[in-house]
Amino acid sequence: MLSLPPHLFFTMTHLRHLTLLIVLLAMANIARGQQDSTAMHISVDDVVITARQQILSLPDAKGNISINMDALNGVPRLGGAVDVLKLLQYTPGVAATQEGNTSLYVRGGDAGQSIVLLNGAPLYSPSHLLGFFSVLNTAHLSGLTLYKSGIPARYGSLTASITELRTHNHIPERVGIECNIGIIEADAAIKVPIGQRFALFASARHSYSSWLMNALVNQATMSYDFGDYGLGFVADLGRVGRLTFNSHLNSDLAEAEIFNYNAQCDLRWWNALGTLRLDTQLSENAELHNTLYASVYDNRLEPHIASNIFTVKAGVTDLGLKSYADINLESVRLEVGADCAFRRITPQAIALAKDSEQNRPREESVEVALYASAHWPLSRYFAIDGGMRISLFAHDKVWCYPEPRISLEFPITGRTKLWASYDMLAQYLHLVPQSNMSFATDYYMTSSRHTPPQLSHNFAIGYSSEALAGRIRWSIEAYYKYMFNVVEYDSRILDVLFGTADHKTMIHSGEGESYGIECSIGYSDSKIDAQLNYTLSKSLRLFEEINNGKPFPAHSHRGHNLTTLIAYKPSPRWTLSATFAYASGVPYTATKSIYISGNAFLREYGSYNGSKLPALHHLDLSVTYWFKCRRLSKNGINLSVYNVYARRNPLMISWDAQFRDGTIHINERRHIIYTILPSISWNIKF
Repeated sequence: MLSLPPHLFFTMTHLRHLTLLIVLLAMANIARGQQDSTAMHISVDDVVITARQQILSLPDAKGNISINMDALNGVPRLGGAVDVLKLLQYTPGVAATQEGNTSLYVRGGDAGQSIVLLNGAPLYSPSHLLGFFSVLNTAHLSGLTLYKSGIPARYGSLTASITELRTHNHIPERVGIECNIGIIEADAAIKVPIGQRFALFASARHSYSSWLMNALVNQATMSYDFGDYGLGFVADLGRVGRLTFNSHLNSDLAEAEIFNYNAQCDLRWWNALGTLRLDTQLSENAELHNTLYASVYDNRLEPHIASNIFTVKAGVTDLGLKSYADINLESVRLEVGADCAFRRITPQAIALAKDSEQNRPREESVEVALYASAHWPLSRYFAIDGGMRISLFAHDKVWCYPEPRISLEFPITGRTKLWASYDMLAQYLHLVPQSNMSFATDYYMTSSRHTPPQLSHNFAIGYSSEALAGRIRWSIEAYYKYMFNVVEYDSRILDVLFGTADHKTMIHSGEGESYGIECSIGYSDSKIDAQLNYTLSKSLRLFEEINNGKPFPAHSHRGHNLTTLIAYKPSPRWTLSATFAYASGVPYTATKSIYISGNAFLREYGSYNGSKLPALHHLDLSVTYWFKCRRLSKNGINLSVYNVYARRNPLMISWDAQFRDGTIHINERRHIIYTILPSISWNIKF
């Protein structure tokens, strides 16, 4: 039985109002169903044509989003780099977070409740330092899909969303090369056919960003470099099937000298993953897909304070096998599969010397899942997607959960759809954040007797429609989530350094709920691609040990979230684009008062997450000029300005106290990472 207080729950009255609104919109189109069905083939064709202009798709029949990878070069860039994960923050249901954060906060979920998969393998730390951009080279990717409702049964170990990234898996007709040179980094990608049955893909990106870090970080001298590398091949083995191998490596190294503390700090982290996939055509109506993967994540923080050198390290090693069969019958599409993963985690350990380690030992676990799902179009006006995933997890205890999934789709006309979904999700891995930023000191821990698996019940209902032969598209979707065993961390990295961190007392399990409504409208034709998204939401948490057992806003709570993206192509040579984001301030715990006790300043805090940072908003503009050169299929210069009107969006607020003339003077400090950031980049495509 739910134990949250009655006022915390999303009231059934509100839920009925949202549901009624969506149903009424759908019913308004039923009367003209016959007329629309007559023109169904024309409208579908038009949608296919105009959809090619879309950068971000509107939510599909299950509320999910995809990105057109070929259209990304024309959008505004931060530091000259195109970033697919940051672009997802302009989609409905995904919060536009504070500056310096590429993490995805989807429908009130925390960053650790969303998973990024690269060819089926988990990518545990997808951001570079300060969250400027992700570790992904866009030219190496072929597609991206964000699942936030109606999540297929083949995906597990999450409670918020899945971001599925796919690399190239086809045999190209000719050699292709793409390069991008910006003010922070340069990247390149190549695809090479080897005969008619083999192909090689490779990509590399490297930074030269230390000058920018020194300009952004006060009171410190900082050097910082990163690199991203990808390698893959595709082999057509005839009757055996298609064999695909892909690998990814990214590494970061930051070195800072902090004058205020007479200290030096080194921070390094890296991801390495590889996937081997075999796709086999068993028969005309059946396919078998097998994926073997390995994913490793490691981070190390080495502060040099006086004569003491510490090493704070954490990491994840993940080995897994995924296998499923896709079967197409006359009226039903079936998917049956199994997953198995062995995982070793170092939650966070302190090494005072090379051969001595304190803190917790490594945590090893096994996760196994069986699942089956079916897509069944019962009639022209009704289709059902049903599935069941049974997951089993073993660490110091064995858990087993059934995870039912069901989605209903009502294609009322050729242009109008109504859908509804329910997902029950279980997650066995927890992310423990060390800061409000995308910072590499965050670490993972596995479910245990003290910290049980997270569970979530997700409900959604949506409606979408089109007009003007598919050029105008709009949708509205309402959702409700109730979560068990969500994690809240009540400590920071300094507690680890000074040996005061206690895993059992500083990490709490509680309950939470999130609800909201998402609205999207888009227009696209041969010259214009425009989209406006608005999300109204609320996300709350309840823990016995925090805030005196009273509900409080979650860190992911934003309230209002408004984003827009416009791309205008007046001619083949010019692309003008703009993005705008607005989000309510991030909740935080404010200092209520400061007083002196002996020789120390003591703080009294207000209610937990009872205050909010100022609202975040920024406008970004870009112009791209494309010109032809000999032997170049595409050649363009992009000029972007991030945060055009120099909005000072604070990352956090702190208070400094000074005792002068018998009086305590308190100074509020707003920490700003950056304001206006112009950039120029050169894109070359052979």
